[in-house]
Amino acid sequence: MRNKLLLAALLLTVFISSCSNNENKITIIGENSSTIQSMQTLKSDYEKKSSVKLDFKPNTFEDAFNKANQDFANKTGLYDIVLQYNFSLSSFVRNNYVYNLNELKSQSDSKNYSFENDLFQNVWKEVGYYYADPSKPDGSKIQPISYPFAANTMLLVYNKELFNDPAQKQAFRNKYGIELAVPKDLESFKKVAEFFTQPDKNLYGVALQGSTGGWLYYEWCSFLQGFGGKVLDKDQGWEGSASTSVLIANEQAVAATNYYKSLKPFNAGNFTTVDGVEERRILKKGNVAMGIIWSDYMWGLINNGNGKIDPRFGFAPTPGNKSMIAGGAFFVNKQSKHVKEDFIYVQYLLQKDNQIKMVQQGLCSPLKSAYDAPEVQKIPYVPALKISLDRAEYMLEAGPDADLINNVITTYIQKIWNNEISVEDGLKKAKDEIEKGRIKFYQ
Repeated sequence: MRNKLLLAALLLTVFISSCSNNENKITIIGENSSTIQSMQTLKSDYEKKSSVKLDFKPNTFEDAFNKANQDFANKTGLYDIVLQYNFSLSSFVRNNYVYNLNELKSQSDSKNYSFENDLFQNVWKEVGYYYADPSKPDGSKIQPISYPFAANTMLLVYNKELFNDPAQKQAFRNKYGIELAVPKDLESFKKVAEFFTQPDKNLYGVALQGSTGGWLYYEWCSFLQGFGGKVLDKDQGWEGSASTSVLIANEQAVAATNYYKSLKPFNAGNFTTVDGVEERRILKKGNVAMGIIWSDYMWGLINNGNGKIDPRFGFAPTPGNKSMIAGGAFFVNKQSKHVKEDFIYVQYLLQKDNQIKMVQQGLCSPLKSAYDAPEVQKIPYVPALKISLDRAEYMLEAGPDADLINNVITTYIQKIWNNEISVEDGLKKAKDEIEKGRIKFYQ
């Protein structure tokens, strides 16, 4: 009898402990990139300092997106904090899935928000603000919804071994009468891509991303930005109404698309299947001169493990005088049972010391001062990243019609690339489809 009582007591203790752990557990879902991986490196530190357990759910980009949306729609509360990008901002707010920042602050005991002034304000406004009244997008005030978890952009990555090769430098000088240099404008970018395309040496000038899932769309928009164009006539990705003009068939868009297609002879890889992961694999082979790569994929490009950095790659802002804003925010689920704990954890992550630690593990920090730390300055892409984030502007659509725009543009640029339709006709058809399809989102 005594043994049975002891066993029952032990089981009760385990049960109570289990319940306590569940009550103090925060579940975080996000894309399995260097961002969430950098957060995981602080997991044990945070759990020791608090009574909260952290349960990370890294997923593929698509799965993280779909699972979070399903959880919100079903109100199942499986995830307390959702790490998602600016194109999810609109649907999360319009459907009342997430707390806004004022609601979170009202439930918080902490009044120390000094880090807000240290955020890249252009990034924060793009990924973490939205209309106070989503039903009235024209003229409605805006309000902060959440803090950014990352500040992403696209950078030019180049193979330093190829650029520094004396024979290649002399050949470039002989051909063009100028010195070989990392391109700062689109004309130079194309010239360098053409030069390094040397089939007899199995060399290519550039690796482009032509895959579905947003990859082609993101990259094409970067080139569109370089030509002074926009997809829609607005200043923030989440802005817009039924009357917002679609601009993708104008002079700038035609010029950008002709330019983009002109890079085809210099491109490595099977364009329509190349996403960010595949582009990174192609660049690592060492026979491609350049690529335009997302900042949160750079750590995986240079990190060889065991603290060793691949020295072959250099980084610069994308050609031109503008960069693209991207990134995402900490969205706190309205079905979460740990709202106060969720917000405390978000504040913990945004402290400068923690941001510095995470940048050293691949995070593209939304905190400006994190990039000035000596240990951070040693990371090869950091100087170019900070310049790019300082000058970054809206480029990617993030309104309720974002998925429609992404898919339509991807479809027609792929057709243009494959010579199935002309540039002018492809962009005109894309414009017509977007104009027709986006109306329903504003009715």
